[in-house]
Amino acid sequence: MPSTDPTPPEVRVILPDRQEVRGYLHERRQWPRGGWMYQVGIPVWANIEGEGIEAREYRVWLIPGEQVQPIDGVSYDQVPKYALPKEGTSEPDENRWGWKVQRIRPRDGRPGAVIMHVWDCPDAPAGDSEIDVHEALDFMRSTAGAVLCKECDAAIALGPLLPPS
Repeated sequence: MPSTDPTPPEVRVILPDRQEVRGYLHERRQWPRGGWMYQVGIPVWANIEGEGIEAREYRVWLIPGEQVQPIDGVSYDQVPKYALPKEGTSEPDENRWGWKVQRIRPRDGRPGAVIMHVWDCPDAPAGDSEIDVHEALDFMRSTAGAVLCKECDAAIALGPLLPPS
């Protein structure tokens, strides 16, 4: 049965190495600590264990103007757009785009570590202040040895936005 959902409009996606590919704009969302982010689907090939390959869509949140750009003549009027809630209301926690840095000191001959977590990761330091997505990306780009937590969604959410190491 064919899908009744219209295909989302295409956008230009700027990859970390400055190549451009086409993607599909699914959603625009204003984040409390980081401006606007666009959810973009990028068509890719995926290996299927023992089965070969199939077409899939990889979705990622990107920064408009910097990592995703409109295509002249394409209308984006039908793309969902979610602004921040009005003052006095709160945004549901699942829409938060906050990050926390965990610093583990070296001890007993073991090296220290610097780990970036999603704000609600159980390993994120309790009580520490959150940073926004731009600060998190800057931190990861400028802090030698910093890694993204693989237990929470930090590696999935921020990893594609960082240059290959």
